[in-house]
Amino acid sequence: MFEDVFIPKNRVFMCGEYKYTLPAVMNFIAPYRSAIGGCVAGQGDVMIGASVLMARANGLSEKTFRDKITQMIINNETTFGMGIAASIQGKKHPSGVWIPDALLSNVNKVHVATLPYETKRIAQDISGGIAETGCLPSCQDINNPKYGKLLMKYLSANCSGESRAKIARFIEWLTIGAGVPGCMHGGGSPDGAKLVINLKTDINHYVDLAKKLIDINEDIEVESKKR
Repeated sequence: MFEDVFIPKNRVFMCGEYKYTLPAVMNFIAPYRSAIGGCVAGQGDVMIGASVLMARANGLSEKTFRDKITQMIINNETTFGMGIAASIQGKKHPSGVWIPDALLSNVNKVHVATLPYETKRIAQDISGGIAETGCLPSCQDINNPKYGKLLMKYLSANCSGESRAKIARFIEWLTIGAGVPGCMHGGGSPDGAKLVINLKTDINHYVDLAKKLIDINEDIEVESKKR
């Protein structure tokens, strides 16, 4: 909370110059929304590894889930590639700072608010109920001197019960825990990103491309009806 805070004048960068607010915000969100593509892709890579580990721990080959794992890889590489594209297509600001392309970085933000959730769902699907239903015994139960050894015995499958429990808890955190919320609103709302996409997109440019290819010179418009 910033309440009754003294700010020295040499630390005040804007004082009434509200016309610079939008460029300042836009110059901030472009690098952020391009970078988060790599952030969620990194989490996704770990999810793939954890999902394969869980499958093996359950006694199944990851080949059983090859199509699902492939889709996880596609999701990760989509956001990662979009982030790279936004950066490469950017421009150098007069200050010397590199500003990624506004359109591509905001498209990336929309992907980040959708694709990682699909990756998480697939991770839960591959892992089975032990990682997703919330039924895994707590650490306190597992270490209980009275029945902890029995839990470890019955949690074991193609590996020790301890290792299987660790993998399951990790997937639970990745798909249900604190790693989830940042995908939706980290770097701003996806609806906010869509507003920027519409702002940066010239629909008539696409229309002109189509007209040029099919050799149409006629203006084809629909007039808005006034009330």
